[in-house]
Amino acid sequence: MVWQSFFVPLSIRRFFVAKKACSLFIFFFFTCSFLFSLLACAEDSESEKTVFPRDKELYALFPNDPAPGDSVASHLSTGVMMIVHPGGLYTLSFDVDSAYDAPKMQLFRFYGHRSGEGYGVYKMTTIKPEIINGRYVFTFACEENERSLWGLTLVQNDDYYKGKTSNVMLEGSGKYSNHLSLNLISVGLIEPIEGVSDMNDLARMLIKAFRKSYTSFVIDTIYVNYAAKHPTLGNKYPSNKYWYAGPVSEENPLYELGNWPEKGVTEALDIALVHRIEEMNVLGYAALFASNLKGGEGSAVIVGSHTLTTTGVRALSAKEIVKVAVHESGHFFGLKHTTSTLADLEGYQDLSILEDGFDDTPSCPELLESGLYKKAIGKGGSDFYMPNHVFRMLDKKAYGADFNEEDCPDAYLFMFPVSSENTMREFSKQQLKVLKQNLMLIPH
Repeated sequence: MVWQSFFVPLSIRRFFVAKKACSLFIFFFFTCSFLFSLLACAEDSESEKTVFPRDKELYALFPNDPAPGDSVASHLSTGVMMIVHPGGLYTLSFDVDSAYDAPKMQLFRFYGHRSGEGYGVYKMTTIKPEIINGRYVFTFACEENERSLWGLTLVQNDDYYKGKTSNVMLEGSGKYSNHLSLNLISVGLIEPIEGVSDMNDLARMLIKAFRKSYTSFVIDTIYVNYAAKHPTLGNKYPSNKYWYAGPVSEENPLYELGNWPEKGVTEALDIALVHRIEEMNVLGYAALFASNLKGGEGSAVIVGSHTLTTTGVRALSAKEIVKVAVHESGHFFGLKHTTSTLADLEGYQDLSILEDGFDDTPSCPELLESGLYKKAIGKGGSDFYMPNHVFRMLDKKAYGADFNEEDCPDAYLFMFPVSSENTMREFSKQQLKVLKQNLMLIPH
Protein backbone atom coordinates (compact mmCIF):
# COMPACT_ATOMS: atom_id res chain seq x y z
CA MET A 1 0.00 0.00 0.00
CA VAL A 2 1.41 3.39 -0.98
CA TRP A 3 0.91 6.23 1.50
CA GLN A 4 1.19 9.73 0.13
CA SER A 5 0.06 12.85 1.89
CA PHE A 6 0.07 16.60 1.77
CA PHE A 7 -1.36 19.32 3.99
CA VAL A 8 -4.00 21.63 2.61
CA PRO A 9 -6.10 24.43 4.15
CA LEU A 10 -9.17 23.07 2.39
CA SER A 11 -12.78 23.75 3.31
CA ILE A 12 -15.30 20.94 2.97
CA ARG A 13 -18.54 21.85 1.20
CA ARG A 14 -21.55 21.39 3.48
CA PHE A 15 -19.50 19.65 6.15
CA PHE A 16 -18.98 22.77 8.15
CA VAL A 17 -21.00 25.86 8.78
CA ALA A 18 -18.10 27.87 10.17
CA LYS A 19 -14.39 27.55 10.84
CA LYS A 20 -15.10 26.87 14.49
CA ALA A 21 -17.36 24.00 13.53
CA CYS A 22 -14.65 22.75 11.20
CA SER A 23 -12.11 22.58 14.02
CA LEU A 24 -14.55 20.80 16.33
CA PHE A 25 -15.45 18.26 13.67
CA ILE A 26 -11.83 17.56 12.82
CA PHE A 27 -10.87 17.22 16.49
CA PHE A 28 -13.71 14.79 17.13
CA PHE A 29 -13.17 12.57 14.14
CA PHE A 30 -9.43 12.46 13.74
CA THR A 31 -7.86 12.18 17.17
CA CYS A 32 -7.33 8.48 16.54
CA SER A 33 -4.17 7.37 14.78
CA PHE A 34 -4.33 7.05 11.04
CA LEU A 35 -1.69 4.32 10.96
CA PHE A 36 -4.17 1.49 10.35
CA SER A 37 -4.64 -0.92 7.54
CA LEU A 38 -7.80 0.58 6.12
CA LEU A 39 -9.12 -1.39 3.21
CA ALA A 40 -9.99 -4.87 2.03
CA CYS A 41 -9.94 -6.10 -1.59
CA ALA A 42 -7.77 -3.16 -2.69
CA GLU A 43 -5.22 -2.87 -5.46
CA ASP A 44 -2.41 -0.35 -5.77
CA SER A 45 0.81 0.25 -7.63
CA GLU A 46 4.10 1.76 -6.47
CA SER A 47 4.48 3.61 -9.77
CA GLU A 48 0.95 4.95 -9.94
CA LYS A 49 0.47 8.70 -9.86
CA THR A 50 -1.67 10.05 -7.05
CA VAL A 51 -4.52 12.23 -8.33
CA PHE A 52 -5.69 14.23 -5.32
CA PRO A 53 -9.15 15.84 -5.04
CA ARG A 54 -9.01 18.96 -7.15
CA ASP A 55 -11.49 21.32 -5.52
CA LYS A 56 -11.13 23.14 -2.24
CA GLU A 57 -14.82 22.56 -1.53
CA LEU A 58 -16.11 19.02 -1.90
CA TYR A 59 -19.64 17.71 -2.21
CA ALA A 60 -20.70 14.87 0.05
CA LEU A 61 -22.05 11.41 -0.70
CA PHE A 62 -24.41 9.86 1.84
CA PRO A 63 -24.85 6.08 2.13
CA ASN A 64 -28.06 4.59 0.75
CA ASP A 65 -29.27 7.97 -0.53
CA PRO A 66 -31.19 7.53 -3.80
CA ALA A 67 -30.96 11.24 -4.67
CA PRO A 68 -27.32 12.39 -4.57
CA GLY A 69 -27.94 15.08 -7.21
CA ASP A 70 -26.22 16.38 -10.32
CA SER A 71 -23.45 18.14 -8.38
CA VAL A 72 -22.12 14.91 -6.89
CA ALA A 73 -22.24 13.24 -10.31
CA SER A 74 -20.38 16.08 -12.03
CA HIS A 75 -17.69 16.25 -9.30
CA LEU A 76 -17.27 12.53 -8.73
CA SER A 77 -14.13 12.24 -10.86
CA THR A 78 -12.39 15.27 -9.36
CA GLY A 79 -13.29 14.54 -5.75
CA VAL A 80 -16.18 14.02 -3.33
CA MET A 81 -16.32 13.14 0.36
CA MET A 82 -18.13 10.64 2.58
CA ILE A 83 -18.37 9.60 6.22
CA VAL A 84 -17.47 5.95 6.81
CA HIS A 85 -17.95 3.78 9.90
CA PRO A 86 -15.91 0.92 11.41
CA GLY A 87 -16.85 -2.41 9.89
CA GLY A 88 -18.90 -0.79 7.15
CA LEU A 89 -18.89 -2.39 3.70
CA TYR A 90 -19.48 0.12 0.89
CA THR A 91 -20.10 0.00 -2.84
CA LEU A 92 -19.91 3.03 -5.12
CA SER A 93 -21.51 2.52 -8.51
CA PHE A 94 -22.47 4.48 -11.63
CA ASP A 95 -23.40 3.76 -15.24
CA VAL A 96 -20.71 2.62 -17.68
CA ASP A 97 -19.72 5.19 -20.29
CA SER A 98 -18.76 3.02 -23.29
CA ALA A 99 -16.80 5.87 -24.88
CA TYR A 100 -14.09 5.53 -22.21
CA ASP A 101 -12.15 2.72 -20.60
CA ALA A 102 -12.96 1.85 -17.00
CA PRO A 103 -11.52 4.25 -14.43
CA LYS A 104 -9.80 3.35 -11.18
CA MET A 105 -10.88 4.85 -7.88
CA GLN A 106 -8.31 6.38 -5.53
CA LEU A 107 -9.35 6.59 -1.88
CA PHE A 108 -8.09 9.24 0.52
CA ARG A 109 -8.33 9.87 4.24
CA PHE A 110 -8.55 13.31 5.81
CA TYR A 111 -7.03 14.06 9.19
CA GLY A 112 -6.88 17.14 11.40
CA HIS A 113 -3.71 19.15 11.66
CA ARG A 114 -2.27 19.51 15.15
CA SER A 115 -2.57 23.29 14.96
CA GLY A 116 -6.33 22.96 14.48
CA GLU A 117 -6.11 24.94 11.24
CA GLY A 118 -7.18 23.06 8.14
CA TYR A 119 -6.59 19.39 7.55
CA GLY A 120 -4.32 17.01 5.72
CA VAL A 121 -5.11 14.26 3.27
CA TYR A 122 -3.25 11.15 2.26
CA LYS A 123 -3.88 8.48 -0.32
CA MET A 124 -4.81 5.06 1.04
CA THR A 125 -5.25 2.84 -1.99
CA THR A 126 -6.51 2.36 -5.55
CA ILE A 127 -9.44 0.10 -6.45
CA LYS A 128 -10.46 -1.35 -9.81
CA PRO A 129 -14.18 -1.77 -10.56
CA GLU A 130 -16.29 -4.73 -11.48
CA ILE A 131 -18.84 -4.28 -14.27
CA ILE A 132 -22.27 -5.49 -13.16
CA ASN A 133 -25.42 -4.91 -15.22
CA GLY A 134 -23.89 -2.04 -17.15
CA ARG A 135 -22.54 -0.29 -14.05
CA TYR A 136 -19.06 0.20 -12.62
CA VAL A 137 -19.06 -1.14 -9.05
CA PHE A 138 -16.25 -0.29 -6.61
CA THR A 139 -16.25 -2.17 -3.31
CA PHE A 140 -14.33 -1.13 -0.19
CA ALA A 141 -14.46 -1.63 3.56
CA CYS A 142 -13.68 0.56 6.55
CA GLU A 143 -11.39 -1.17 9.02
CA GLU A 144 -10.75 1.81 11.26
CA ASN A 145 -11.71 2.06 14.93
CA GLU A 146 -13.73 5.28 14.63
CA ARG A 147 -15.91 6.90 12.01
CA SER A 148 -13.77 8.84 9.58
CA LEU A 149 -13.88 11.25 6.68
CA TRP A 150 -12.75 9.82 3.36
CA GLY A 151 -12.50 11.23 -0.14
CA LEU A 152 -12.22 9.72 -3.59
CA THR A 153 -11.24 10.55 -7.15
CA LEU A 154 -11.71 8.62 -10.40
CA VAL A 155 -8.51 8.17 -12.40
CA GLN A 156 -7.63 7.16 -15.94
CA ASN A 157 -4.14 7.43 -17.46
CA ASP A 158 -2.84 9.32 -14.39
CA ASP A 159 -5.49 12.03 -14.77
CA TYR A 160 -9.10 12.61 -13.80
CA TYR A 161 -11.55 10.30 -15.55
CA LYS A 162 -13.27 12.17 -18.40
CA GLY A 163 -16.27 9.88 -18.91
CA LYS A 164 -19.81 10.49 -17.72
CA THR A 165 -20.73 9.43 -14.18
CA SER A 166 -24.50 8.99 -14.28
CA ASN A 167 -26.87 7.58 -11.64
CA VAL A 168 -24.30 7.61 -8.85
CA MET A 169 -25.10 5.49 -5.79
CA LEU A 170 -23.20 4.89 -2.56
CA GLU A 171 -24.53 1.86 -0.69
CA GLY A 172 -23.45 0.88 2.78
CA SER A 173 -24.10 -2.11 5.01
CA GLY A 174 -23.02 -2.49 8.61
CA LYS A 175 -22.64 -5.06 11.35
CA TYR A 176 -24.40 -3.23 14.17
CA SER A 177 -27.76 -3.86 15.83
CA ASN A 178 -31.14 -2.66 14.58
CA HIS A 179 -32.07 -2.01 18.22
CA LEU A 180 -32.23 1.58 19.42
CA SER A 181 -32.95 3.38 22.69
CA LEU A 182 -34.08 6.99 23.06
CA ASN A 183 -32.84 9.63 25.49
CA LEU A 184 -35.27 12.52 26.01
CA ILE A 185 -33.36 15.46 27.47
CA SER A 186 -35.30 18.38 28.94
CA VAL A 187 -33.22 21.54 28.52
CA GLY A 188 -33.95 24.63 30.61
CA LEU A 189 -37.41 25.68 31.68
CA ILE A 190 -40.16 23.74 29.89
CA GLU A 191 -43.67 25.04 30.53
CA PRO A 192 -46.58 22.60 30.89
CA ILE A 193 -47.31 20.94 27.54
CA GLU A 194 -50.83 20.45 26.29
CA GLY A 195 -51.73 16.76 26.22
CA VAL A 196 -49.29 15.47 28.86
CA SER A 197 -48.91 15.87 32.59
CA ASP A 198 -45.11 15.77 32.80
CA MET A 199 -41.92 14.76 30.97
CA ASN A 200 -42.41 11.06 31.76
CA ASP A 201 -45.82 11.24 30.13
CA LEU A 202 -44.27 12.83 27.04
CA ALA A 203 -41.64 10.08 26.99
CA ARG A 204 -44.37 7.44 26.94
CA MET A 205 -45.95 9.17 23.94
CA LEU A 206 -42.58 9.35 22.20
CA ILE A 207 -41.67 5.70 22.55
CA LYS A 208 -45.16 4.64 21.48
CA ALA A 209 -44.88 6.81 18.34
CA PHE A 210 -41.37 5.57 17.53
CA ARG A 211 -42.40 1.94 17.90
CA LYS A 212 -45.40 2.53 15.65
CA SER A 213 -43.45 4.48 13.01
CA TYR A 214 -39.93 2.99 12.95
CA THR A 215 -41.09 -0.55 12.27
CA SER A 216 -37.70 -1.58 10.83
CA PHE A 217 -36.11 -0.76 14.23
CA VAL A 218 -36.54 -2.39 17.61
CA ILE A 219 -37.05 0.48 20.08
CA ASP A 220 -35.85 -0.90 23.40
CA THR A 221 -36.50 1.83 25.94
CA ILE A 222 -36.59 5.56 26.54
CA TYR A 223 -34.68 7.48 29.20
CA VAL A 224 -35.70 10.85 30.62
CA ASN A 225 -32.93 13.22 31.69
CA TYR A 226 -32.65 16.87 32.62
CA ALA A 227 -29.82 19.08 31.39
CA ALA A 228 -29.75 20.88 34.75
CA LYS A 229 -28.84 17.56 36.39
CA HIS A 230 -26.06 16.63 33.99
CA PRO A 231 -23.14 15.34 36.11
CA THR A 232 -20.61 17.81 34.70
CA LEU A 233 -22.53 20.40 32.64
CA GLY A 234 -25.62 21.02 34.75
CA ASN A 235 -24.65 24.55 35.75
CA LYS A 236 -24.76 25.63 32.09
CA TYR A 237 -28.42 24.69 31.74
CA PRO A 238 -30.40 26.08 34.70
CA SER A 239 -33.91 24.65 34.99
CA ASN A 240 -35.47 28.05 35.76
CA LYS A 241 -34.51 29.74 32.47
CA TYR A 242 -35.70 29.19 28.90
CA TRP A 243 -33.22 27.68 26.48
CA TYR A 244 -33.18 29.06 22.93
CA ALA A 245 -31.39 26.74 20.51
CA GLY A 246 -29.34 28.06 17.62
CA PRO A 247 -29.28 26.43 14.19
CA VAL A 248 -25.64 25.31 14.17
CA SER A 249 -23.27 23.71 16.64
CA GLU A 250 -21.22 26.83 17.38
CA GLU A 251 -24.35 28.52 18.70
CA ASN A 252 -25.77 25.37 20.22
CA PRO A 253 -23.68 23.28 22.62
CA LEU A 254 -26.56 20.83 23.19
CA TYR A 255 -24.64 18.04 21.49
CA GLU A 256 -22.40 17.87 24.55
CA LEU A 257 -25.36 16.62 26.58
CA GLY A 258 -25.44 13.24 24.88
CA ASN A 259 -24.17 9.92 26.18
CA TRP A 260 -24.53 9.98 29.99
CA PRO A 261 -22.63 6.89 31.22
CA GLU A 262 -23.02 8.12 34.80
CA LYS A 263 -26.78 7.77 34.35
CA GLY A 264 -26.55 4.46 32.53
CA VAL A 265 -27.37 6.08 29.18
CA THR A 266 -24.98 5.24 26.36
CA GLU A 267 -25.39 5.03 22.58
CA ALA A 268 -29.00 6.21 22.59
CA LEU A 269 -30.60 8.68 20.21
CA ASP A 270 -30.60 12.01 22.06
CA ILE A 271 -33.74 14.11 21.62
CA ALA A 272 -33.22 17.53 23.22
CA LEU A 273 -36.39 19.44 24.05
CA VAL A 274 -35.85 23.19 24.39
CA HIS A 275 -38.20 26.13 24.81
CA ARG A 276 -37.79 27.20 21.19
CA ILE A 277 -35.43 27.44 18.24
CA GLU A 278 -34.21 30.89 17.33
CA GLU A 279 -35.33 30.73 13.71
CA MET A 280 -38.66 31.96 12.47
CA ASN A 281 -41.31 29.22 12.16
CA VAL A 282 -38.89 26.37 12.84
CA LEU A 283 -40.15 23.52 15.03
CA GLY A 284 -37.09 21.26 15.07
CA TYR A 285 -33.88 20.42 13.26
CA ALA A 286 -31.34 17.66 12.78
CA ALA A 287 -28.33 17.00 10.59
CA LEU A 288 -28.73 14.71 7.59
CA PHE A 289 -27.10 11.36 8.37
CA ALA A 290 -25.67 12.69 11.63
CA SER A 291 -24.47 9.12 12.23
CA ASN A 292 -23.40 9.60 15.86
CA LEU A 293 -25.03 7.81 18.80
CA LYS A 294 -22.19 8.38 21.25
CA GLY A 295 -22.57 12.07 22.12
CA GLY A 296 -20.66 14.99 20.68
CA GLU A 297 -20.94 16.82 17.38
CA GLY A 298 -24.20 16.19 15.56
CA SER A 299 -25.49 13.62 18.03
CA ALA A 300 -28.79 15.23 19.03
CA VAL A 301 -32.17 15.87 17.46
CA ILE A 302 -33.44 19.29 18.57
CA VAL A 303 -37.15 19.97 19.13
CA GLY A 304 -38.85 23.09 20.47
CA SER A 305 -41.84 23.13 22.81
CA HIS A 306 -42.66 26.52 21.25
CA THR A 307 -42.06 28.11 17.87
CA LEU A 308 -41.24 31.69 16.99
CA THR A 309 -43.76 33.15 14.51
CA THR A 310 -44.41 36.52 12.93
CA THR A 311 -47.33 37.01 15.31
CA GLY A 312 -45.58 35.88 18.49
CA VAL A 313 -44.55 32.65 20.19
CA ARG A 314 -46.81 29.63 19.74
CA ALA A 315 -46.86 26.62 22.07
CA LEU A 316 -46.81 23.15 20.51
CA SER A 317 -49.00 20.37 21.80
CA ALA A 318 -47.48 17.07 22.90
CA LYS A 319 -48.81 15.48 19.71
CA GLU A 320 -46.96 18.04 17.57
CA ILE A 321 -43.73 17.68 19.57
CA VAL A 322 -43.77 13.91 19.09
CA LYS A 323 -44.40 14.25 15.36
CA VAL A 324 -41.51 16.71 14.98
CA ALA A 325 -39.19 14.37 16.92
CA VAL A 326 -40.07 11.44 14.65
CA HIS A 327 -39.53 13.61 11.53
CA GLU A 328 -36.16 15.02 12.64
CA SER A 329 -34.95 11.57 13.65
CA GLY A 330 -35.61 10.51 10.06
CA HIS A 331 -33.05 13.11 8.94
CA PHE A 332 -30.64 11.87 11.60
CA PHE A 333 -30.71 8.43 9.98
CA GLY A 334 -30.32 9.71 6.42
CA LEU A 335 -33.71 10.68 4.98
CA LYS A 336 -34.28 13.89 3.02
CA HIS A 337 -37.56 15.77 2.74
CA THR A 338 -39.97 14.16 0.30
CA THR A 339 -40.25 17.59 -1.36
CA SER A 340 -37.30 19.98 -1.17
CA THR A 341 -37.80 23.47 0.18
CA LEU A 342 -35.85 26.48 -0.99
CA ALA A 343 -33.88 26.24 2.25
CA ASP A 344 -32.92 22.68 1.32
CA LEU A 345 -31.85 23.70 -2.17
CA GLU A 346 -29.72 26.48 -0.73
CA GLY A 347 -28.01 24.00 1.53
CA TYR A 348 -27.48 21.42 -1.20
CA GLN A 349 -26.30 24.08 -3.68
CA ASP A 350 -27.88 21.75 -6.22
CA LEU A 351 -31.19 22.60 -7.86
CA SER A 352 -31.57 19.04 -9.16
CA ILE A 353 -32.51 17.62 -5.74
CA LEU A 354 -36.21 18.44 -5.77
CA GLU A 355 -37.30 15.32 -3.89
CA ASP A 356 -35.87 12.36 -1.99
CA GLY A 357 -35.34 9.90 -4.86
CA PHE A 358 -37.48 7.04 -3.53
CA ASP A 359 -39.88 5.37 -5.96
CA ASP A 360 -42.61 4.97 -3.34
CA THR A 361 -42.67 8.57 -2.04
CA PRO A 362 -44.48 11.19 -4.15
CA SER A 363 -43.47 14.84 -4.12
CA CYS A 364 -45.30 18.16 -4.32
CA PRO A 365 -44.01 20.59 -6.98
CA GLU A 366 -46.65 23.08 -5.86
CA LEU A 367 -44.77 23.43 -2.59
CA LEU A 368 -41.84 25.17 -4.23
CA GLU A 369 -44.20 27.44 -6.13
CA SER A 370 -46.19 28.43 -3.05
CA GLY A 371 -45.62 31.44 -0.84
CA LEU A 372 -44.53 29.09 1.92
CA TYR A 373 -40.86 29.28 1.04
CA LYS A 374 -40.33 32.70 -0.46
CA LYS A 375 -37.12 32.94 1.48
CA ALA A 376 -34.54 30.33 2.34
CA ILE A 377 -33.97 29.77 6.02
CA GLY A 378 -30.57 29.67 7.65
CA LYS A 379 -27.27 31.38 7.12
CA GLY A 380 -25.84 31.89 3.67
CA GLY A 381 -22.64 33.32 2.33
CA SER A 382 -20.28 31.16 4.37
CA ASP A 383 -17.40 29.23 2.82
CA PHE A 384 -18.35 26.27 5.00
CA TYR A 385 -21.40 24.06 4.66
CA MET A 386 -22.80 21.00 6.38
CA PRO A 387 -22.50 17.78 4.39
CA ASN A 388 -25.02 16.54 6.86
CA HIS A 389 -27.03 19.64 5.95
CA VAL A 390 -29.21 20.87 8.82
CA PHE A 391 -32.87 20.22 8.00
CA ARG A 392 -35.71 22.21 9.59
CA MET A 393 -39.32 21.25 10.00
CA LEU A 394 -41.51 24.30 9.41
CA ASP A 395 -44.75 25.38 11.03
CA LYS A 396 -47.71 25.61 8.68
CA LYS A 397 -49.79 27.71 11.08
CA ALA A 398 -47.44 30.65 10.73
CA TYR A 399 -48.14 31.13 7.02
CA GLY A 400 -51.87 31.60 6.83
CA ALA A 401 -54.27 29.77 4.55
CA ASP A 402 -52.77 30.43 1.10
CA PHE A 403 -51.14 26.99 1.03
CA ASN A 404 -53.05 23.79 1.72
CA GLU A 405 -50.69 20.92 2.49
CA GLU A 406 -53.49 18.40 2.08
CA ASP A 407 -53.26 19.03 -1.67
CA CYS A 408 -49.74 17.51 -1.63
CA PRO A 409 -49.57 13.77 -2.29
CA ASP A 410 -46.66 13.39 0.18
CA ALA A 411 -48.36 15.16 3.10
CA TYR A 412 -49.12 11.79 4.69
CA LEU A 413 -45.40 10.93 5.00
CA PHE A 414 -43.27 11.82 8.01
CA MET A 415 -40.59 13.41 5.84
CA PHE A 416 -42.94 16.02 4.37
CA PRO A 417 -41.29 19.30 5.42
CA VAL A 418 -44.33 21.06 6.90
CA SER A 419 -45.91 20.23 10.24
CA SER A 420 -49.61 19.82 10.75
CA GLU A 421 -51.16 18.59 13.98
CA ASN A 422 -53.97 16.70 12.28
CA THR A 423 -52.33 14.97 9.31
CA MET A 424 -51.46 11.32 9.97
CA ARG A 425 -47.88 10.41 9.05
CA GLU A 426 -45.86 7.30 8.19
CA PHE A 427 -42.66 6.16 6.49
CA SER A 428 -42.71 4.39 3.13
CA LYS A 429 -41.34 0.85 2.73
CA GLN A 430 -38.22 2.08 0.94
CA GLN A 431 -37.61 4.71 3.60
CA LEU A 432 -37.91 2.09 6.35
CA LYS A 433 -35.36 -0.10 4.56
CA VAL A 434 -32.83 2.75 4.38
CA LEU A 435 -33.47 3.72 8.01
CA LYS A 436 -32.53 0.20 9.08
CA GLN A 437 -29.49 0.06 6.77
CA ASN A 438 -28.13 3.31 8.14
CA LEU A 439 -28.81 2.46 11.78
CA MET A 440 -26.84 -0.76 11.31
CA LEU A 441 -23.92 1.24 9.86
CA ILE A 442 -23.62 3.36 13.02
CA PRO A 443 -21.65 1.93 15.96
CA HIS A 444 -23.90 1.38 18.95
